Amino acid sequence: MAENLLSNAMKYTPEGGAVTVRAGPDTAAPGWITWTVSDTGIGIPAAERPRLFRRFYRASTAVQARIPGTGLGLVITRTIVERHRGTIAVADGSGPGTTFVIRLPCEPSLHH
Repeated sequence: MAENLLSNAMKYTPEGGAVTVRAGPDTAAPGWITWTVSDTGIGIPAAERPRLFRRFYRASTAVQARIPGTGLGLVITRTIVERHRGTIAVADGSGPGTTFVIRLPCEPSLHH
């Protein structure tokens, strides 16, 4: 999960850009942590964000930039996060780049 988000951030961020990772307690929800991966890369058009977690979907910006990929990484990442009782979303943003927000419970699930 972490490897996919970090490798995507680096892959879609041109040289000289920045990738930022933050993690800590979720102040709005005790017992949860929030983890974000942000980049200053090519970004994802707002209209395409709802389709990002569909199998084989690739954002138009990635296709236009001819960056290789299968469109499966985010689907797999979402499945892993959800199996740990968490959530993953793309944050709204108007500037360059993309931010993914992952929320996970601090306590492991005893039920599978």
